[in-house]
Amino acid sequence: MKFLNQVSNINKSMDQELFYEKNGEGEKTLIFFHGFGQNHKILSPWVELTNKQYTIYNFDLYYHGNSSRPDIILSPEEWKSLFANFLKENNIDHFHLAAFSLGGRFALTTYQLFPEHTRSITLVAPDGIYENFWYLLAVSKGGNKLFKYFMLHPTVFNRFLKLVEKLKLTSSQMIRFAQKELFTKENRKRVYRSWTYFRPLQPKLNLINDLIKSKKTPIHLILGSKDLLVPIDKIKSKMDKSESVYYHILPLKHHQLIDGAKTLIPSLLEEVNL
Repeated sequence: MKFLNQVSNINKSMDQELFYEKNGEGEKTLIFFHGFGQNHKILSPWVELTNKQYTIYNFDLYYHGNSSRPDIILSPEEWKSLFANFLKENNIDHFHLAAFSLGGRFALTTYQLFPEHTRSITLVAPDGIYENFWYLLAVSKGGNKLFKYFMLHPTVFNRFLKLVEKLKLTSSQMIRFAQKELFTKENRKRVYRSWTYFRPLQPKLNLINDLIKSKKTPIHLILGSKDLLVPIDKIKSKMDKSESVYYHILPLKHHQLIDGAKTLIPSLLEEVNL
């Protein structure tokens, strides 16, 4: 693996590029992962409020921003190798993790693979804990072919969404969200890649809950009471009721939580003080 010695770095290996931006000058390390359809810049407000105390590595996930890779499965074993090399190249021993939405899947998988190195985890409306019916259908063997067809044929997909809404199989708000997020060809391609090729990075919650209890790793979950994508009750039902797990509920929708959580994150990190 090769890392460029610049403020913005790209790990180039085997036809793939993993980009991150380095900020701050603190002794402690903080790693950020953004959400679907975004890039590292969306978390700039988080960076501005934490870069005095931390050295921050703000990643672009694959298929987002400046990071790219072939259309192949990303296995936990491959991610472990990539991330281990990143830690080695940057002389990082311990780190804190913070992530939004899709980035939560990467943060939890990273903790699962590097529990001894993880000091704390802050997750904002995280993916990877609760999987809804439509996601499970889309990544199933038969459903994935249909999912790909829909992403390649948006007119047919929109007819399907209207049928789903008519039959009241999901809320109108969810339908509007899907139509907005999947309006462009680029985003339809990105959601197919992310759901399909990141599927193996499904955090093993039993293992993660055991690690949280045994290592007393602080995990802060910032959730929105108006967030239809990441229901609070579903998240709570999956996570262990450990004294190390903290919930922070904000009266916000999914997309509002990045900005809504920005002042909360520094104070939560300060409480950890590790």
